[in-house]
Parts: sequence; C-alpha cells; structure tokens
Amino acid sequence: MPYKPLVTAFFSSIAIIGSMGATASSVRLDIQSAWPLTLPASGQSAQHLADRIKTTSEDIKVKLYSAGKLVPPLEIFDAVQQGTLDAGYTSPLYVAGRFPALQLFGGVPFGPSALEYLDWIYNGGGLAIWRDIYAKQGVVTVPCGLMDAEAGGWYNFEINSTDDLKGKKIRFAGLAGEVMKKAGASVVLLGGGDIYPNLERGVIDGTEFSMPAIDAAMGFEKVAKYYYLPGWHQPAAINELIINKRKWDSMSAAQQGLIEDTCRETQLWTVSSTTIANADAINKFKAAGTQIKAFPPAVLAAFKKGTDEVMNEEANKDADFKRTLDSLNSYREKVSLWTEYKGN
Repeated sequence: MPYKPLVTAFFSSIAIIGSMGATASSVRLDIQSAWPLTLPASGQSAQHLADRIKTTSEDIKVKLYSAGKLVPPLEIFDAVQQGTLDAGYTSPLYVAGRFPALQLFGGVPFGPSALEYLDWIYNGGGLAIWRDIYAKQGVVTVPCGLMDAEAGGWYNFEINSTDDLKGKKIRFAGLAGEVMKKAGASVVLLGGGDIYPNLERGVIDGTEFSMPAIDAAMGFEKVAKYYYLPGWHQPAAINELIINKRKWDSMSAAQQGLIEDTCRETQLWTVSSTTIANADAINKFKAAGTQIKAFPPAVLAAFKKGTDEVMNEEANKDADFKRTLDSLNSYREKVSLWTEYKGN
C-alpha cells in the first residue's frame, strides 16, 4: 500500500477507536430519591444534585426519579445493593435497623453542629468507617446533603417536666426514640405520610419530624398546638447518595471525582437553602396560632442523661456502633478547645 493512504488509514483507525472509547466511557446513572423532589432540603437537594451533574458533566447521564417511582423509599438500599437501581438519594437512618452504627451519621442527639459534623466525616475518619460498613454490602456511599437542626417536635400538650411525657404516644425514631422511651413516652413508629392523620385523630399525642421549612410542607400547625424549638435530638444530619459498587467501579476516577465534588457542593447548597424558609415557616406557624415553646432545662438534662445511657447500651451491643461513636467522641474532644473558645 502506498505510504500516504497507509497513514490516512492508520489515523482513521485511531479516530474510530477514540470515538468508541469516548462512547464506552459515558455512564448512565438512574437515581431515585427517597423523598418527593419538591420537598425542601431533602427532595430539592436530590434535584439540585442531578441538575448540577447534568450541567458539569458530558459523560454522566443522570435520570432522577421521585419517591416511590421505581421502588418504595425504604427499599432503595436493597435495590441499589442488588443492582436493579444504580443509585439512591436517601438517609442512612433508613437502614439503621440493619446497621445500627449508621444512626450516628443520620443525626446524633446533642451531637455536633453541621460544620463539625462535616469536619468529622471528611477529616476525622467518619467517612472511612461509613464506607467500610457498606463495603461488604456492595454499596458505596457519598455524603450528599447537610441538613440543619431539626425542631423539637409538635405536641398537643405542654412539656414542663418529664412527668408530662409519661404514657403519651409520640412518633419518634432512632436513638432519640430510645431516649424518649427512657423519659416515659410510648414511642410510635410512623411513616411520614401517616403522621398527619394520626395526629389529627388523636391516635398520637405528638411527633418530631424535621426542620420548620419541611414541617410547614406537612401542615402540622393545623393539627398540633405546641411547637418546641430548638430541637435536641438532631442538631445536624447528613443525607447520602448510595451507588451500586459495580456501577461505581465501572466509572473513571474523573467521573467518581465529579460526583464526589458535586455532592460536596450539594452539602453547602442544602444547609443554606432552608435558612430563610425556616424563618418564614415559623412566622407562618405563629400566624396560625401555634405556641412556640422551649424545653425546660430539667427536661433537657433528662434527655441528655438518657442519651448517654442509650449510646453506652448501643455501643455494648454492636462493634461498629462502638467504633463509630469512639471516632466521633475522639474528634469532638480533640476540637473542643477551639469550639469552646469560639462559643460553639
């Protein structure tokens, strides 16, 4: 073959191979949110994440589904684990029944502030433990939504002492639910959609749910008289993007890095997206006649005592819980001198 046609054929082959490589490196990522995409913070953060990836990446094609479109919200982990769903935007609390240590990533009673939480996750060893717990399950977690403090809850009775909680049916979950049991409450587990009708009918006497902006979307001010601020059970929380490990491993380092970086940006977006909305929600509650109350110091002291007891009990039962709690406590002790000086 003459030289010039040979060179042309060679570079044509390279172009075809390069084109095939570019096509092969593109990734489709089907993600389902555990929450409606219009819900402040949680659902809207899933939408923000998907929109940002679409804007910043040409080779990661995201399709986002709202809660329940493919699988029920509480089955997202199983679907991702099995590979029938590429990824889910969810909370580690939704699988805490199987992995108790994950409660320490979803929100800790009397725990760290939002920024301290992130510092422990990224710089204090928290993320390494979180991922190690999931590693045997074939799932990779990417912290992806920093939530501000939750409110103390909605009640149809005043809480002046722990005696007021005895025998009351209250919707609570996780570690804080165990603390409420120690205070004498009868804790009821209900999904988000079941809370309003049960509160309206008097089946439950009170509930915690989330921050004011999200509570406003639920309309609880119509069926409860008292709203307690601030909360004690979840000063901050982190939502997660969970990805099937085979899917994650099929991505390039650049694609993985872009997802990690976009989730970090989503952390900032999430925690800053509700500040004004929370203030507006409180004004809405006041206008509706809601009485805004604060927990008395003696009640908070009882909750703190109960929290310490629950933490010790859980650590004695589960090795992963213990190592996670030890890591968090070690971090908080290490930074305590600075946090005390700056007033946190």
